[in-house]
Amino acid sequence: MIAAREATRPRASCGGAARSLVAHALLALAACDPRDAATAATVPATAERAPAAITLLYTTDEHGWLLSTTEKGLVLGGAAEMLATWASREGHCVGPAPGAPSSLPPSPACQDPSTLALSGGDNWTGPAISSYFMGAPMADAMARMGYAVSAFGNHEFDFGRGAFLQNRTRSRATYLAANLRVMDPGLSAFALPPFAVFERRGLRIGVVGLATARTREAAAASRFEGIDFEDEEAALSRAIPEAWRAGPDALVLVAHVCQDVIEPIVARHPAWRLSFVGAGHCHRKAELRVGGVPLVNPGWRLRSYARVSLEIDPRRPLQQRVVSTSAEVVDVSHPERAPAVPPDEALVEASAGWQRALDEALGEQIGYSSDGMERDSAEIQRWIAGAWREQLGVDIAILNKDGIRQAVPKGPITKATVFSVLPFDNKLVICSLTGSELLETLRNRDAVLVGLSPAGNDRYVLHDGRLLNEGRRYTVATIDFLYFGGDGFRFQAQDPSPRWTGLDWRAPVIAWTRALGTSSSAPLDARFR
Repeated sequence: MIAAREATRPRASCGGAARSLVAHALLALAACDPRDAATAATVPATAERAPAAITLLYTTDEHGWLLSTTEKGLVLGGAAEMLATWASREGHCVGPAPGAPSSLPPSPACQDPSTLALSGGDNWTGPAISSYFMGAPMADAMARMGYAVSAFGNHEFDFGRGAFLQNRTRSRATYLAANLRVMDPGLSAFALPPFAVFERRGLRIGVVGLATARTREAAAASRFEGIDFEDEEAALSRAIPEAWRAGPDALVLVAHVCQDVIEPIVARHPAWRLSFVGAGHCHRKAELRVGGVPLVNPGWRLRSYARVSLEIDPRRPLQQRVVSTSAEVVDVSHPERAPAVPPDEALVEASAGWQRALDEALGEQIGYSSDGMERDSAEIQRWIAGAWREQLGVDIAILNKDGIRQAVPKGPITKATVFSVLPFDNKLVICSLTGSELLETLRNRDAVLVGLSPAGNDRYVLHDGRLLNEGRRYTVATIDFLYFGGDGFRFQAQDPSPRWTGLDWRAPVIAWTRALGTSSSAPLDARFR
């Protein structure tokens, strides 16, 4: 836990600005909840409002992890479990149940909420229960969980731009990105506000959102044609003063940016007077203080959240109203047979319905794993890339480590297992590369090459025993994301005229696994040890 009390040094008041709210902030609020926009425009004078405590609930990189997982006797995460914890521990008010009318009035206990749920982005691409349905199940869960805001993550367009607009509507969250620039006038629907202001307990909380400037490199670049991403620091230097001119009582930042990137930026700008910074994108937990400002990355997969308490006194001058802040990361876990609180019933029922639909579509068993295969293991890499090499008849298969998103659990392997391990909609492409170009590719830290092994003395041998010849050409199967430069690969420059297969990258894995006929007595993972 990290906590600090703000110094009370004099600062110039900006009372006039505090009473004006810029138009695009009001529009952003209306997109989330019309009540927020209405109250934001009619905030009473500062002297009429009383001090209060507001709690921010921050998660990031949820990646569609609706369901909890069990490891070593502990139940970890889950949307229903997270919401139950928020409601019981934080007094958070739930949103409408999936399928219920969104126009229902809030309960009397939720007329004046004290919590604000925020996300750092990358909401829905992950396990098959979300990805197969293009993120809709996770978007519904976000609405039930009452998220007000999400930063724009690099994976929000994974299912296409249209799916993003649909999921944004379903989630009822306002998406923010101070550095997203729409270059094509025909794409105005994707112009996102840099900030929004929300009322809680008569106080106004300003939230600035930020995407990573590397969004186009960290996802399929073709999905972002006509859209660009500005340098993070330059965008914040413009957006934060603009947000303060809207007169919030406190200002926070949610950024789909790694903590090691955003930390020095915040450190260089103490005049921004931020009260909290939520980081993301890197999937690594962090609890830091930057010049007294809590900077937290609670980790991914809905296994934990940041609880940030802001003590606010609206009678003080603008930018001096946050009297104290405290922040801690709360893990959502419990022993397998002793849940801390019952999970949210509406989300349990909704998830069960999506699971039934998934089982009907992808429930076919195609193999068996006796021990499971870890996400970063050589076994899972050989399984995936080996299937490409065998099914496509190429010399070598190359994938990126980060393309593998989860482990293979022990037990039956279904089509859904493959969709969960490989959730992105990539297509396979066959390139012709020289031996020297393959050696260059090996220097990419994210590269996984199957069909090529070290033979000592700086030599490499192919799967059939041939020594790699630097001047000879070899056929290589990879995916379109890597071909177009994702994760720093150079396939397009190395082979401008590849063969496009049109195959989904999961199809050969499913076909090859089924053909192997593995079972509990002859498991799949035993083949790759």
